[in-house]
Amino acid sequence: MSKKEIHVTSLIVQVHPEQMAEVRQKIMAMENAELSVNNEMKIVVVIEGPSQRSLMDDISTINAIPGVLTATMVYHQSEELEEGEE
Repeated sequence: MSKKEIHVTSLIVQVHPEQMAEVRQKIMAMENAELSVNNEMKIVVVIEGPSQRSLMDDISTINAIPGVLTATMVYHQSEELEEGEE
């Protein structure tokens, strides 16, 4: 039986200022993502998922949002969950 893991990453997402509202809405609609801080051109996004692959998929999704210039990972952590944690 394989152990379950949790992965957390944070990103800095640079956005065209005129498309900030639309980008924020799309990221907030993602199941595993939350916005932390933003200004006129940058958003800090925290993503949680069960694997590194799931995080990479979410980062690809964010990069594909119209108006996103870059999504750069600045932090990544993973931990094994104890049985019964989730």
